[in-house]
Amino acid sequence: MELTFLLSNLLEDPSDFIIFLGRFHPLVVHLPIGFLALAAIAQWATGQPKFYSLRPFLIYLWGLGAASAALAILLGYLLSLSGDYDTDTLFWHKWSGVAVLVSCLLCYLVFKKQKDNHRPMQWVFVALALATMVYTGHLGGNLTHGSTYLWEYAPNTVRTVAGLPPKKEPRPKVTVLDSADVYLDLIAPMMEQKCTSCHNTGKKKGDLLLTSYASMMKGGDHGEVLIPGDVQASELFRRITLPEVHDDFMPSEGKRPLTQQEVAIIEWWISSGAPPNGFVTDLDSEKKTIQTITNYLGLDKNTVLSREVPPANQTTIDSLIDDGFIINRLMKDNYLLEANFSLSEKPIALSSLDLLTDLKEQLIWLDLSNTQLTDASLKKIARLDNLMKLNLSGNPITDKGLQHLAQLTHLESLNLYHTEVSEGVLELLPKLTRLQRIYLWKTKVTDSLAHRILSENKNIKLINNRQ
Repeated sequence: MELTFLLSNLLEDPSDFIIFLGRFHPLVVHLPIGFLALAAIAQWATGQPKFYSLRPFLIYLWGLGAASAALAILLGYLLSLSGDYDTDTLFWHKWSGVAVLVSCLLCYLVFKKQKDNHRPMQWVFVALALATMVYTGHLGGNLTHGSTYLWEYAPNTVRTVAGLPPKKEPRPKVTVLDSADVYLDLIAPMMEQKCTSCHNTGKKKGDLLLTSYASMMKGGDHGEVLIPGDVQASELFRRITLPEVHDDFMPSEGKRPLTQQEVAIIEWWISSGAPPNGFVTDLDSEKKTIQTITNYLGLDKNTVLSREVPPANQTTIDSLIDDGFIINRLMKDNYLLEANFSLSEKPIALSSLDLLTDLKEQLIWLDLSNTQLTDASLKKIARLDNLMKLNLSGNPITDKGLQHLAQLTHLESLNLYHTEVSEGVLELLPKLTRLQRIYLWKTKVTDSLAHRILSENKNIKLINNRQ
């Protein structure tokens, strides 16, 4: 009686060690699959004279299949004690696993008793073992990934045979930010990619379903996970912003975490009231998150590289080379160029900057580091509006000169190492909407200013000596 009571308590409230053992189920479950598949192939092959020598080993394959199936069933049962699985699917998965074990044992006994490996009854048991194995694996996939996982990308003809409705038409890709829906185009795809593998109809960890807006708002075992308008009180936001080593961190089980952009968008969505629909541009009235969303949707991709440009004037290139420039062609099938004056070890002349403007169509990378470039010179650099990468390090330029660079809207990398810039950087960055990286080592940018730059420009990686 006491033993029964202890077992009952153990199963109702399993220890961490039991769950630990259960988590070996996904690893062990592949053993019977391998043994059964190998046994079926060997069974077929031994019908050929050159494979007769394999016949004595068939019984061992079925025996190993049965033993590994029994171990997988035990570990699967321990894993099921953690809960969080659809009860109906779990029930049939358990018993179909038992059916795999029984069919393996039948094959073992039949092959042990009958020496002729190709009797019709033997093939019936082999077919039964394979069928139960496939069905059990299918149910296991449903428990882990949801009931739609297997058929999600199947052609409509296959879906029809399986008794499923035709595939839903995919939502059109957002090409203009004005058409982006806050839930359908932002939140729902994030949940599907990062969260629904553990929170679907087949596997609801914490009884939380994240496959629709209504289910998200319903919450789970511990109540609501979203409090519209209150980010800090929203359990979902707390979980995705915890350290990855924390037990409550989501997504769990080593799955890929949400990116900084995705976290920022979810934070904005919740603070905006977590609406079920609405255009992004209407909801973000202060335009604080527009650039983050634009970047997340890939709407700010640089178009410079896709343009076909004509060859540069060879006379201009020769003159720049004579002045000390190194000119390189960057693409085999286009005439985009890189210009580097940093190795000349001499100050750059204004006449050289004028020559550079003749290459404004082709020039996308420019290195003018340590060339005694001045603030006034930056006005000429600003004419090179196709620049994607610009290195101005080691020059005595200040915030006064930075204002000219606002015209370089294709700029992705800006190196201001060892210059005199400071707060002007904060004013410049919102205008460089495609900028991804800025170097501010050995500048007048203080720790507090660097913190402001990072907090107000979350899409930009800042590199300085204080990080």
